Amino acid sequence: MIATVLVVGFVQLGMWQLDRLDERRTSNSLIEERGAAPPAPLQELIALHGADPDGLLHRRAFVEGRYRQDLEFFSIGRTYGERSGTLVATPFELADGTLMIVVRGLVPSDTAGPPAEGFDPPSGAVTLTGRLDDGEEPLRIGEPAPEGGIITSISRVDLDFIDTWMPGDVAPVSLLLDSQDPEATGPFPVPVPDEELTEGSHLGYAIQWFAFALIVAVGVGYLVWRAGVDVRDETE
Repeated sequence: MIATVLVVGFVQLGMWQLDRLDERRTSNSLIEERGAAPPAPLQELIALHGADPDGLLHRRAFVEGRYRQDLEFFSIGRTYGERSGTLVATPFELADGTLMIVVRGLVPSDTAGPPAEGFDPPSGAVTLTGRLDDGEEPLRIGEPAPEGGIITSISRVDLDFIDTWMPGDVAPVSLLLDSQDPEATGPFPVPVPDEELTEGSHLGYAIQWFAFALIVAVGVGYLVWRAGVDVRDETE
């Protein structure tokens, strides 16, 4: 009875991991498909796919407006691949007054600010191109309360939290900056690279659970066979 429960449980865990693998593959395929499409104006994307972040996520967009460097904030201690530093996020005011959080990229860890000293964005009217994102999950529960209504450092670019203290309306999607016109001078900030798409460890875990089920089934079968042999030997 216990062996049967174990085998069924291990098989179910293996199937669950295969389901997770299928979900990951579907998600990766969607990200690749949307990322491969040419950039389009943000309003055109909203007209086609709605304002729901799920419909806009991972698409490449043009946005026009002006940077609000007075509202810029940092996320320190960030690493992407082999590069580490301070992540700079600068609100970008659209034509209707909405503020879109633009993740400009990494600057050296010793950069003073915000605003990031020595790494000013272009002033006046700017056209940005980048990837739409729905922000990041908070690293911890409860960010520090804003002082004077503005936060200058945040653990992660959590749009829901940012909307609680950022003045004005905050767009439900952020923009991971790829390029801008006019261009900024200098090598920094370094744009956040495209997400590395992997299938994770789901297949390996599935094989592991199925192997456990097989081991239990074979082991119990052997014990039953061995017990039968012993009984026959005793009766001869």
